[in-house]
This record gives sequence, C-alpha cells and structure tokens, in this order.
Amino acid sequence: MPTYYNTYVMDALRILNPGALSLRERIAGGSLFLALLIANQAGITLFTAPAVIVPGAGIALAGLVLGGLKLWPFVYAANLIVLIVNGAPSLSMIVLPIAQTIQPVVGAYLLEKLEFDPLMRRLRDSFALMGVGFVVSAIVPSCGLVLLALNQYLALPSTQMLTWGSWWTGHILSLLVVAPLVIRWGIEPNFYRQGVYLRPGRIIEIAIVFAVLIAVLAVMGFTSYTQIGGISLTYIMLVPLFWLAIRIGPRFTILGIFLVTSMLIVSLFSGPGAASAQELGTRLFEIQILSIILAVIFYIIAGLQEERTEAAKSLNGYIAKLEDALNRLSLQDRAKNDFIAVLAHELRNPLAPIVSTLELVKLNFPKTGEEKESFELIDDRLKTIQRLLDDLLDVSRISRAKLKLKKEPVRLRTIIQNSIQAIERHVKNKNQELVIDIPDEDIKLEADPVRLEQVVTNLLSNASKFTPPGGRVAISARREGVMAIIKVADNGIGIDPEMLERIFEPFLQLESGERKGEGLGIGLSLTQRLVEMHNGTIEAHSLGHSHGSEFIVRLPTLPQTGSVHSGDEEDKSTPPPAPRIQQKV
Repeated sequence: MPTYYNTYVMDALRILNPGALSLRERIAGGSLFLALLIANQAGITLFTAPAVIVPGAGIALAGLVLGGLKLWPFVYAANLIVLIVNGAPSLSMIVLPIAQTIQPVVGAYLLEKLEFDPLMRRLRDSFALMGVGFVVSAIVPSCGLVLLALNQYLALPSTQMLTWGSWWTGHILSLLVVAPLVIRWGIEPNFYRQGVYLRPGRIIEIAIVFAVLIAVLAVMGFTSYTQIGGISLTYIMLVPLFWLAIRIGPRFTILGIFLVTSMLIVSLFSGPGAASAQELGTRLFEIQILSIILAVIFYIIAGLQEERTEAAKSLNGYIAKLEDALNRLSLQDRAKNDFIAVLAHELRNPLAPIVSTLELVKLNFPKTGEEKESFELIDDRLKTIQRLLDDLLDVSRISRAKLKLKKEPVRLRTIIQNSIQAIERHVKNKNQELVIDIPDEDIKLEADPVRLEQVVTNLLSNASKFTPPGGRVAISARREGVMAIIKVADNGIGIDPEMLERIFEPFLQLESGERKGEGLGIGLSLTQRLVEMHNGTIEAHSLGHSHGSEFIVRLPTLPQTGSVHSGDEEDKSTPPPAPRIQQKV
C-alpha cells in the first residue's frame, strides 16, 4: 500500500508540472479530461428519476485501461469541475469526486491483474470485464447513498434502495456499453482485424448488417409499428446482433450494443414513441436493464466465437507447420534413399573385381590348410558385404517405388529348399540343429521366386545369427484355407516385449546383454516390405529375453491345379505329390 500510495501521489504532483509529462501523456490526459467533462455534464442533463445515466463512468474506466493508472488525477479533476459548475453541495464536492475516481482506478487495477486483453479475443476477457463491471459499479452508488443519508435527502429504506439500484444500474450500463466501446475501438480505430485490413467483402457485409439493425431500431423507436409479419421487432433486432457476434466479432458486436442502447434512449425523447414526463424515467430504466442483458448475452457469444476462431487459426497454423515439417522429412528421406542407392551402387563396382580375383586365386594357387581357411574367411566376408549392399539397394528401390516383382507360379517347397541350401553352411558352422517340417501337400503361390527366397533366407539367417552355437532353428510350412503359413522359430536370445512393435523398423539394432546384432538392421524391414508386396503379412512373437523368437509369414496361395515353375526346368505336367519332408540337419 505505501508503494502504490507514493506512486499515485507522485503522479498527482506530475500533473501540476506539465513539463514533467511526455507529449503522449499530456494528450491522453487532456483528451480524457475533456471527454469526462462532456460525458458527466450530459449525464446530469439527462438525469430523470428513477433512471440515472452515467456515461462518464465507462469513459473513465476505459481511459485508465488504455492510458494507465497514472491518469487518475485527470479523472478526479474532471469530476470535481462538473460538480462545481453545477453548484453541488460542499459535502458532495468532497465525497463524490473521490468515489468517482476510486471506482475506475479499482476497475482498471483488477482488469490488469486479471490480464485483460483490450482486444477481447478470449471469452475470459468478456467475463473479466463483466465481472469487474458488476463489482466496481457499486462503489459510487454506495458512497452516494451514504452522502444522501448524511444530507438527509432520503429517509425511507425502500426509497434509498431504489435510488441505489437505479444509480448502480446506470453505472453498470456505462461500464458494459461505453467502456468496451472506447477500449476496443481505441485499440483499433480503423477497419482492422488484429492489424490486418478487412476485406472489401467483409466491409460490405458489416455495412449491410448495421443498415438492417438501424432500420429495425428506427421502426421500433420512431414509428408506431411494433411487429412485422406477426413477429415482434424486438426479436427481429436480435438477428443482426447474432450475426455480428457470430460472424463479425467482438468489436462490431460492442458497437452494435452501443447503437441499440443509444437509439432506444434517443427514441424516448422524440418521435411517435416518445415517453411522457411521468413515464420517461421508468421507460429509461427498462431500456437500461434490456441493454445490460443484451450486452451480457452477446459479449459471451462473441467471446466464444472469437475464441473458436482463434483456436481454428492456431490449429491451421500448426497444420501448416506440420505439413512443412513432413515435406522437409520427405525431402530428407528422399535424399537419404538417393544417397544409399548411390553409395551401394558405387561400392558394388569395385567389389566385383575383388570377388573375381579371389576366385582366380582359389583356383590357380595351391593352398595349405591355414591359407585355405583364410581364403574361405575372406570369401565369406565378401559375400556378407555383397548381401548388405544388395539389401541397401532393395530398400532404396522399395522406398522410391522402383522395385518391381516378377511374379509367376512357384512351389513353396522349392522356395524353402533353396533358402535352406543358402544358409545350411552357416548353420553347420555354428553346430546348430535345423528342423524342417514341410507338408506333403504341394502348396503353390503367385510370387517372385527370387524375392520370396530372399524373404525365407533372411528369416533363417536371422534365426541362426541370434541363436548361440548348439541351438535350434526350425522352419515349417502349411496351408490354412487360402493362405500359406511359414514359421521360422529359434531358441536364441529372444526379443524384449517393448521391441516387438519396432522389430520391423529399418536400421533398428537390437541389443541383448553384451551382444549386438551384426549388419545394418535392414533385413527384417526389407523382409516385411517384400511380404507386403506379395499381399501377405508377417508378425513376430517372443516371450522375452533368452526365450527365443518366432516369425510367422502368411501368403495367399493358388488353386491346386495346373503346373508351376520355380525357376528350374521342370516337367510341364503336374508332378505327383512329394513325400512330407521332416528332417534334422
């Protein structure tokens, strides 16, 4: 309190020294002073019991919200001068200017603490203005009631309550109709919407809505008509107000409410509907109540709509950012795929003569046991490099939709046998048990034999790779309805449950204990894409670490008629059913 008190005293002292004020402060303070002089004098002139018109209350609050609390001395000076000019009693000149200054100061202070946005773009801003207005508007009427009691102007409690209620109604009307108008249009005086000029089409729309509103109000206030087509003009008046609140926004809604209030008040003094001296005060009080109700309703509607509009803009902004991020990711992914394709292709070119030279060395030079083992190791590593480069090229082709399948009728048994031959040596070197279970039925598929072999080989190779020496790898196949089911299982290191959903992600490396999978982590991703290109599915199962894993591939089958090809020369007639293969290697 001492800090605020000292601040206000210093602000008051600065007014006595105009040279200490900036040009902007002097203009703002002078404008507020003149506006309050005119508004307060107009309110005194239009005073008709039991209604009280106090336009200065709203102007004072708006001036302090826009110009800052330091302008309060201008408010006090204007209120004091009006009372002096109108010959108010001495006690009134002491009490009322203080109350009329405290009221807007408290209101502006509360709005500042509530983080009130003068643009009123949020529903909370409408509620803040209305809540503060209903509370602080009781300050002047309460002080005035005490003042009237001290001067013994009123004696009966009922008369005092009516006077307080009328006075409060006049203040709350000013704070809800005049203050928002000055605040909102003081921030954006032109045809702006948050710093952007309104489109010509929107300006025409606003002009039409206000023309309709003015026409309806003119008929209501200055003619004897009360309805059109059996519909009350009061209901028709609500239509343009709803349009303003929903379509145009808070700024023009506030202007519409002010226009309704002003024209209804003016209509009481002129035209066929003018009120008599006896009923003027009562009808004016009724208009005040109607205007307060309209302000509350349509400020809430406009606030809700503005908040929805702002939310939609924010959402569209986030969508635009997301689309931009997706485009950047797409470009980066395309660049990555192009890089992988170029890298794999360029590495294969120098690798080919190395492989050829190694084959010549193996054929033409005698080798000891140790040399032979070294050559076999080199050959195995070179084949691994070739396989990795081929996988990289395949992933790049699939990503760019350049990998084409050469489908033809094939036998699943032949595909599995060729895949087993490809990894049989690796299984034997690790002293693993390979269990093969293929049914007697000749299962036929429409597939690319090379790519389908690649699928089965990758699964068997992975199973052997992640199974310790002496472990077990099993492959089985069967028909279920129109689908062929291929299962590859092992009793190796297994897959953690949280990794099962990510197992087919490209370049994902699984770690288990101190062992990390060799390779680039693209084998399973490539396998899944090849299976899906064959209109099939693949899924992984595991009970967790050290419990092995199982991969299940489902592929559509062909009817069991006609001949098939597997890439080898075979008799075109349908061969007899082959015996069921079930063996251990």
